[in-house]
Amino acid sequence: MGGEGSERVFRRLQVVGKASYSISLPKQWVLSRGLKPGDFIEVSETLDGSLRLSPPEARLKRSSCRINADLCKDGDRLGRLLAAGYRIGYDFISVISSKASPSELARALEKTVSRLPGFELSYEKPSELVVRNVLDYSRFSIDDLVKRCYLIASEIFNNLTHFLERGRYDLIRYVETLRDRLSELCQLHTRLMIAYLRRRELGRHLKLRSPAHIYSSIAIPILIKGLADNLLSLVKVVARFRKKLWASPQTYEFVRKVLERLSDSFDKAFNAYLSLDFDQANRMLGEQVSWGFGEELAKMGIKDKALVEFLSRLDTLCGQIHSILREISQLALDLFVESSSPVCAVGE
Repeated sequence: MGGEGSERVFRRLQVVGKASYSISLPKQWVLSRGLKPGDFIEVSETLDGSLRLSPPEARLKRSSCRINADLCKDGDRLGRLLAAGYRIGYDFISVISSKASPSELARALEKTVSRLPGFELSYEKPSELVVRNVLDYSRFSIDDLVKRCYLIASEIFNNLTHFLERGRYDLIRYVETLRDRLSELCQLHTRLMIAYLRRRELGRHLKLRSPAHIYSSIAIPILIKGLADNLLSLVKVVARFRKKLWASPQTYEFVRKVLERLSDSFDKAFNAYLSLDFDQANRMLGEQVSWGFGEELAKMGIKDKALVEFLSRLDTLCGQIHSILREISQLALDLFVESSSPVCAVGE
């Protein structure tokens, strides 16, 4: 019960009455946490079957750190350190400087803070800038956060189709905004998972069910972020070659069908993950996908170098996106094995 590398302590199990057992607690552990006889201690079972003791004061403790801006070479480095402090779970981050006032530091960090959900600038001390957490992250469910990421990625897909059909270049900026919003959710997700690793009692608030669920909850936002980056690249490729694409109705129709097929695969993969649909996930993993770009080039006899380059880049991006969707389908099967079903009966 001590710190890392401390000596192991053993206590003898004692019988108390007819229905309970007890052990004594090390005196140093009790004193270091300010506990006294009569105080309540929460006892919770962790995923590995061990018991965790959580005094109320420990659950409410807020963590903090301090960053010396004078030792950062530029504002970008300072902003990245602030984002790192957010991700690993600090509730208060003080930024000090002998060269810049708190208001100057605030202007330099305002853009970074705006991208960190739940963080806001505060002037609690005249000599330093404080960035603090104002949200209770224990109220967030990991699965709900994943669903939010899915909905944003789905909206990116829809806007890609709208851009292809309508040619509205303002949609490119909107897709970039959606990708940035997704990045913010991924930052929040990373913070939640690291907070859980530090304070396992948060697991019941985050609704983490098993080791496989924890692993998938870590992996899937990373996959969704990669998916969004590839979709944004897809939008920009379509924007670059769009005039050539519209000049060839046959090529346009082929590309439209490919994007529809990719969007359909995206929905199927996520539905399989969210609903633990074994059959759907299995079909996704078993598909031998060929987008038919080479066959289409040969059939249409396209000689325009720009169109050939466009279809080649489209082929590469579609392959990368489909690979991500296969990974999501595999996560669905990982979770399905631990679920209660006639196919997989989990024993003790």
